[in-house]
Amino acid sequence: MSTDGPASEPPTAELRDPIEKLDAQRRTRRQNILVTLAWMLHWVLRMGLAAMLLVYGWSKVVLMQMGLPDHGDALTQFGEMSPMGLLWRFMAYSPVVQCLAGVAEVLAAALLLFRRTVWLGALLAVADMAVVFLLNMAYDVPVKQLAGVLGVVGIIILLPFLPRLLRFAAGRATGPALLPTPIPWPRLARFTRWLGAIVAVVAVAGSGAVLVWSAQGISRVDGPLPGVYRVVEDAREPAAQLAEDDRWQQVAFGQWDYHDGRGRVGIRYANGDFQSGTYRLDGETVTFSLDRIREGSQPLGRNDYVAGFDLTWEERPDGRIALTGDRVDIVIESDTEARYLFDRDFSWAPRPPINR
Repeated sequence: MSTDGPASEPPTAELRDPIEKLDAQRRTRRQNILVTLAWMLHWVLRMGLAAMLLVYGWSKVVLMQMGLPDHGDALTQFGEMSPMGLLWRFMAYSPVVQCLAGVAEVLAAALLLFRRTVWLGALLAVADMAVVFLLNMAYDVPVKQLAGVLGVVGIIILLPFLPRLLRFAAGRATGPALLPTPIPWPRLARFTRWLGAIVAVVAVAGSGAVLVWSAQGISRVDGPLPGVYRVVEDAREPAAQLAEDDRWQQVAFGQWDYHDGRGRVGIRYANGDFQSGTYRLDGETVTFSLDRIREGSQPLGRNDYVAGFDLTWEERPDGRIALTGDRVDIVIESDTEARYLFDRDFSWAPRPPINR
């Protein structure tokens, strides 16, 4: 008879259960940590996207990014514009279009700041950035890469909500709402839920107030000088060659005062050269600060004035204006053809189209 004991048996179900439960708990804990980290990254991305949209959106709403249609820009010819300059003038000409574009970006930012509307804010942000990216590509605006990145960030923010959106589009039940949970601790989450909403409202309203306050310095230039003019009398003799004739042919004084009492000015010379800059009115004296003659690619906002001088101006009874000073003794009159774009009114009537 064998004296060996009974053969060893595999662990019973009672022994396996605690180990499996422990492994399952560890896996669940790791998954929860990864999900929490993912939602935290999601929160960082949507806060960053919202911040960028607020800056760009409010700057359009208050008409700061593209500016306003200005008489001082009237003498710039179509072929002289850069692609970006053409886009900027297109947006600036219609304050309504520029403002509504900004409203769309501010609305997307506001929706991104609240948990229940994140999906809608991300959807609107992707649409906004797609349009901006397309315009930047088509008109060679240098921030095309930034617009593309912001669009991709919007898509990443939208990813967790895509299954519900697709089910909704297919007419199927969407299930319970998905709420971002970057803070997994219930007590802290209850506190930050209300604090986050308050901070979101303050962020939207506060950023708007700052941009509105910054735009308050823009006002209209008083007096009859703002407008577009052509030279009708010049005391100087013309040069022997037209290419050397630097007498004034046209001059445009902008109607907007940008913060420091200066308006935009543009001068077209007889030889075809164009020079822009700023002017400031002080009684009967107008002070010019001019940039270099426009030629080739010159960066935006250079303000490297190369010429500064004062002229005396006087309005004559016939509406013409006399400008006198160093090497300038001219009489100018309003040029209605050169400012036709600014004088064209709006009408609901089906009048003949003017596509000039």
